Amino acid sequence: MDQHEMFTEVVENVAKMCAVSAMTAPKSGGQLFLKGSKPFIETTIVQDKETLHRLAEWLRARGTKLKNPIFFRDADTTEKADLILFIGLEKWYPPMYDCGACGYGTCNEFLRATPAHHTKESEDWEFLGPICQLRCIDLGIAVGSAAKLASMNNVDTRCQTRVAAAARHLGIIHSDLAVALSMSVSHKSIFFDKKIPQVDFEGVPTS
Repeated sequence: MDQHEMFTEVVENVAKMCAVSAMTAPKSGGQLFLKGSKPFIETTIVQDKETLHRLAEWLRARGTKLKNPIFFRDADTTEKADLILFIGLEKWYPPMYDCGACGYGTCNEFLRATPAHHTKESEDWEFLGPICQLRCIDLGIAVGSAAKLASMNNVDTRCQTRVAAAARHLGIIHSDLAVALSMSVSHKSIFFDKKIPQVDFEGVPTS
């Protein structure tokens, strides 16, 4: 086994362990799981170069549309990553705490009001909201748990939302909200000190 094969195998195994870490991370309303509720954390690993390139192309198109060069920075990183672990909220449901953090007095009020936000305009949103605030916290804990495990195994990582939005729009993941945990093994982290490029949007093709 040469060095490249060895590193590739290690990153794959670490990504799988990170997915497990995201699934077992603490979540609000644990009593719902004891009553038979289904898990709402989606984990998907992408490592083939063709799919990574598709993600990068979506990011460049989005950056051109919004005239925002930060999407081009993320596109470059996406194509250089060894793989990406996506962690998101799929078919989520509130913990029924009636905490009010979403702006509604009860979880039922929130659920009844949510469909009104899902219009034709919302199809262009990077993520589909509104989303229960406690579930957003749960997602953050899951991502943090996964990122910590990757760090403990000395795999370079970066948590990215724009790449996750690309995956959602391309149908690679099905989550309403997600984070991409990009992973890489190299002499120097490809995510460190990554500058936003200068982009001539007048000269970038729009199709």
